[in-house]
Amino acid sequence: MSYGAAFQEIDLPAPRTDSLMLRETDELLLLREMHHRLANTLTVLTSVLRCEFAMSSSPELLDSVRRVEARIVAFGNLYRSLVVGAASDQISAQYYIEHLCKAISEAILEPLGVRCEVIADAGDFPGALCERLGLIIAELVTNAAKHAFHGRDDGRVRVEFINKIDSWACIVSDNGYETENASPGVGSRIIRQLVHTLGGSLTRKSGRNGTSVIVTCQTGSDF
Repeated sequence: MSYGAAFQEIDLPAPRTDSLMLRETDELLLLREMHHRLANTLTVLTSVLRCEFAMSSSPELLDSVRRVEARIVAFGNLYRSLVVGAASDQISAQYYIEHLCKAISEAILEPLGVRCEVIADAGDFPGALCERLGLIIAELVTNAAKHAFHGRDDGRVRVEFINKIDSWACIVSDNGYETENASPGVGSRIIRQLVHTLGGSLTRKSGRNGTSVIVTCQTGSDF
């Protein structure tokens, strides 16, 4: 499959040294722990919310509390979905990406009226690779939800995972407004660093029909 020369290749950091690889591993472990603790905190918050309003006699208030509780649970599920790298065995990339996108949809996209389409090839990959890819997908989809659909009621995000014999590609695209000239922020730096840890490359195209970001990597790179 050819992705075309119209895509802009994003510069990534220089090749890693052993000390840099160790630092990246420590950073990922810290991020994994943060997601785990956030998920646990949201579970506790849900219980506290339930107890606080359990005795309320107002149906309207209880209905509002249930909606808020559902959103908190959805975010807790999303954070748990991002923590898979601790598993040393191979996991199904197809199942993981589909499960992750469902969690992202319930927590972020559905409340905004944005649809998510997922097409993922079968294939088993190391858990650490899937975790990094999941963080990239979550960041890209969240960016689209934040910036691409203001005033739109037909928003759509599409996540594709293409598994070839010697390489794989992940494409996250949207039909929102062009965001190519937006100033890169912390999220963009995180994405570039994660792609770098995978030993992959990142290209981006933005225009009137939306934005597409492609992450490509050789199978087995650094894993």
